[in-house]
Parts: sequence; structure tokens; C-alpha cells
Amino acid sequence: MFQQIKTALVVFSSLALVACGGGGSSSSGSTAANPMAIAVPDALTVTSGTPLSFNGQASSTAGVITNMYWQVENLTLSANPLTAVTNADCKSIQKSTSGAEASCVLQVTPPTLLTADYTYKFTLNAVDVKGNTVKASTTLLVKQEASTTANPVAKVSGNSTATSGDKVSLTCAGSSGTPATTGEPYSYQWVVSDAAGTTVTLAPTDTAATSFTAPVVTAATALKLQCRVTDDKQKVGTATQTVTVAPIIKPTVVPISYSGGTVAAGATISLDGSKSVKYDVNGKVDSSTPLFYYWKQKSGPPIEIFNAFSSVASAALPKFMDTRTAFVFTLNVSNSVITSSGFSLDPIAQLDVVFYVDPLTPISLVSYTPVQVVLTGSAVTLKVDAPSNTGSNIVYYSWSQITGTAVVIAGASTGNAGFIAPSIPGTLVFRATGSYQPITVANPGTASIDVIVTVQAPVVSK
Repeated sequence: MFQQIKTALVVFSSLALVACGGGGSSSSGSTAANPMAIAVPDALTVTSGTPLSFNGQASSTAGVITNMYWQVENLTLSANPLTAVTNADCKSIQKSTSGAEASCVLQVTPPTLLTADYTYKFTLNAVDVKGNTVKASTTLLVKQEASTTANPVAKVSGNSTATSGDKVSLTCAGSSGTPATTGEPYSYQWVVSDAAGTTVTLAPTDTAATSFTAPVVTAATALKLQCRVTDDKQKVGTATQTVTVAPIIKPTVVPISYSGGTVAAGATISLDGSKSVKYDVNGKVDSSTPLFYYWKQKSGPPIEIFNAFSSVASAALPKFMDTRTAFVFTLNVSNSVITSSGFSLDPIAQLDVVFYVDPLTPISLVSYTPVQVVLTGSAVTLKVDAPSNTGSNIVYYSWSQITGTAVVIAGASTGNAGFIAPSIPGTLVFRATGSYQPITVANPGTASIDVIVTVQAPVVSK
């Protein structure tokens, strides 16, 4: 009977060890000091969330194995716990007839969400009837790929068709990934993965929705546009949409603009649609009739567009921006006059143009004489500078007195002010404020620095 149990134990142990990556570490053979021996599977690395079994075995030449248990440790800081741990207390155990040999199987399931590679340590402990103890450890490395939400999923609409000159709209949606639990937003990027020899300009490229004007082709042409969704752990998911463009079947106006890009706050931008063309049914440029234009702002803080009904318009961007901001303009082109309401007797073709506006460099003020000691009645200079302003933008200044005997500040709206020290000794504190726009009650400025002036009476010689 013992032989049958022992044979079954050996077979079971061998299968478990193979499933877990082979034979594991074990203690040295029985000695006079410790008659016990123990073995656990080798360290294991997995890339899936499939449940796992770790078969540990112990034996003693001193008598019956009275207790076995597994200790589970998390070796990765802030790692999510294992989804399931079963039989860590070895309530389910197999023993030989004599009880001197025993086997305990630990069952674990990796976590469903990983933000990095996680490592866990499993230590099997065994005790025999004489009180002898022995233990051995193994590790489990769970790669982030095992996470059910390791990467976001990008979803685009199904494949579509268009005709040369059409405005094609694309949308993308992100799901899964770490924002599913953290609530952080996704970031999007659209790229042209295959233009099939044509020129395709997507605008904008960093939002879930984008558009482009179908290029002029002479035969049905398949374009491939890819959406990339990035979560807050920089994991990326992609999806590709195919748009098949058909040749021109009627005279078609195609809006074209090379405007757009990243510009500085306060810049005057050019909205240039002068390259727009009209094609006849044979795909030849038709310049026999003039085109009509209308530039309109689509998104971003409202600004005025100059010469909005010309092929080339312009606009002055705001100077004071806190964060990077996208300004989107739509170029409308038609064979007939376009009204300010966007109406035309002929079809209107549209193209979006995007400008990304970066804010000005934050102002930081510095005084090269932050602490001064002067004599009563002397002329005192208050000087401040804004070395962070490396461009040609004007910095406005304002000086005010914070404490001390009141004085009249000359040049209080400049970076180089001054006053006459009062006849009463004491400490005076002045504050300089800087801004890219005139400093008023409504605009108290964006940076400030204090200057301390100590006024002393002259020393009278005896």
C-alpha cells in the first residue's frame, strides 16, 4: 500500500514540477544536525494570468511530518496582490504511509491588473514530529503583459469610402488600459500609415476626432489612417481605418492650405488657402472661373480674423496663454460666393487648419541689490530685471512700498526706479511686480520680488 501511495506521489510531483518550470531548490540531504529535506519548484516567469500550481515536498528521517505551510511575500513595492491563493496552510496534503514524506500544492492566480512587472516569493516550511524544521523558497515573476488591462484598446469606425475633394471625418475611442481605474484621460495621435502615393494632411492630429480632404486620384485608392491611444502609464493601443478614395466624377473644388503648426503666443498668423484648386471630371485643373473663400474659427479662444473672405487671411493670437492651446480654423471654398452664415449656391469644400500656441516663458524677477544700506537724504536706485524673458516681448513693471517711512517712488512703472531716502532712519521694503501686460488692479502681475533698504543717519565726527 505504501508503495502505491509513494508511486502516486512521485508521479503527481513530477507533473506539477513540469507545469511550473521543472525541479526546484531543495535543502541539503539529511544530516545529524537536521534530518529533514525539502524541495520547491524553480523560479517561474509568466506572461498570462492563468492559475498556477507550486508543488513542494518534504521528508524527515526522524519521523512523521507534522506541519507544512506556505508563506507568500510581495517583493515588488506597491504591487497588486495575487488574485487568488489556495492551500497556503497545506490543509490539503499528501503523505506517505509512514508520514515521513509529504507533498503540499500551493495554487495561485496572478493579479488581473499590473502597472509593472511584479515579483512574488513563496516559501515552504515543514516541521517533523521531533520539532525539526526546514524551509525553501522560490519566486514568481509576473510580466506586465499578463495584465488584462496592460494596453488600452483603440477603436475606429469601419472602413469607408470618399470621392476626391471630400472632407473625411475620422473618430477614435480608447478603452481599457490604466485609465479604466485611475480616471486619467487618454492621449490620442493620428498618423497616416499609408498614403498610397498621395498627400494626406490630418487636422488636428492629437485629438480623438480628426479630418482630412480626400486627395485627387485617377483610380480607386485605399488610404490607411492609424489612431494611437496612450494611457497614463504610456501603454499604447492602435487601430487602423481604411478610406477608399474614388476618382472625381464631377467638377470638384479641393481646399488646400499649408498654414498651421506650433507658434508663439501673440504671433500674427497667416491663413493661406491660395493653393486651393478646382478639378474637372478628367482630373485636370480648371482655372476658368474664380474660387470664393471664407475663413472661420472652429475652436479655441475667439479671435478676430482679418480678410476672412479672401484666399489669404490673418489673425493675431492672444499673448497671454496659461497652457498650450489649439486654435482650429476652417477654410471654406466654393465656386460661388459664400455668405457669413456659410451659405453658397454651389457646394462648399472645407479644410481644417490647426495652430498650436505655446504660452510665453513664465516671468522670474531678480534684483542685483536686494539689500541696501543708505544714508538719510541720499538718492536710492531700485533696479529689477527679468532674465527669463529671452524673447522680444515687453515686460511691464510696477514698484510699490510695503513698509517704512513713506517716500515718493520715481519711475515706479519701470524696471529702474528710485527715491530720496527719508530723514528718519529705519527699514523700508519695496516690492517690484512684473507682467507681460500692463499691471492694474485687474492684472496684479505674475511675478514679484522684494527689495530691502536700511536708512541710517550719517556718522557725526567729533
